[in-house]
Amino acid sequence: MTLNAPILILLSVFLVSCSSDEQSQQLENNVMQKLSDGAYLLSKVTITEKGETSVLLRDQIKIYTRGKFMFAFDNESTGDMDVGAGNAAWVNGVMVEEPLVNHDGPLSDLSFKITIEPTEIGFDQVLHGMTYDDGRVLDTMVEVWDRAPGEPTPFDGLWTLEERQADSSELTEFAETKMIGGGHFIILQSALNQGQKVRNFGFGTFDLQGEGRVIETGMVGSWDNYSDHSAEVGFKLIDDNHMTQSFNLGGQLVTQTYVRM
Repeated sequence: MTLNAPILILLSVFLVSCSSDEQSQQLENNVMQKLSDGAYLLSKVTITEKGETSVLLRDQIKIYTRGKFMFAFDNESTGDMDVGAGNAAWVNGVMVEEPLVNHDGPLSDLSFKITIEPTEIGFDQVLHGMTYDDGRVLDTMVEVWDRAPGEPTPFDGLWTLEERQADSSELTEFAETKMIGGGHFIILQSALNQGQKVRNFGFGTFDLQGEGRVIETGMVGSWDNYSDHSAEVGFKLIDDNHMTQSFNLGGQLVTQTYVRM
C-alpha cells in the first residue's frame, strides 16, 4: 500500500503533536516529582534592578499541598505582613498560582505564571519584570528555597474558618485562613477589637503527636513573644473537607471549625 503526500503530511503533523504533548507532560511530571508537596523556607533573594544586583535575607515560608499554596513573611520594606494563599497547578512545566486571599482580604481574577527550577534541596523561584506599588520594576528576582523537615498529616491543606466558639471574647467578625503541610503551618487572621480592625499572622512547626493531638511551635509571627512559643491543639477531621481545632487561650476553651478552600 502506498500513502499519498497529503496523508503523509497529516500523519507527520499528528506524530509531532503527540511528541510535543508527551514532552510537555514529561516535563511537568519531572518537575512535580522533584518538587513534592511540603514546606519550604527561604534561603535568600537575589534582586537585579537596572543591571545592579543585591541579596536580601528574610524569614519566609511557603507551603505547597493538595493543589494549594500559601506564603508568609514580615515585610521590612513596607513595615507590614506579606501573606497570600490560593490555588497552585502545573501547566506545561510552569507553576500557575491563583491567589484567593492575602493580608488585605479576599482576591479574585488574578493569575501568575512562576518559573520554578527544582534543586537538590528545594527549588529556585524566578520572577521577571516584577513591579512594585511605587512603580519600581525589577529585572529579575530569584528566590532560593530549601525544603523544611516534616511529614504529611491527614490535616494537610488550605482551610478557611467557618465558625469560632469561645467562652468569651472581645473579638468580632473573626476570620482566619490556615495552611497545614510538610510538618508546618501558616495562619492569617483578621477581626474587630472594640471596633478597631486587627490583623495577625504567624507560621511554625506542626508536630502531630497522635490521636489528633498537635504541638504547634511558632517561628515567626506578629504576636509578642511568638517565636518558640508552643501550644497543644486538638484536631479532628469531620469529613475530608471539614475539620475542627480546639485549644486553651488565656484559660478559655476555643473551638474553630474550618472548611477546605
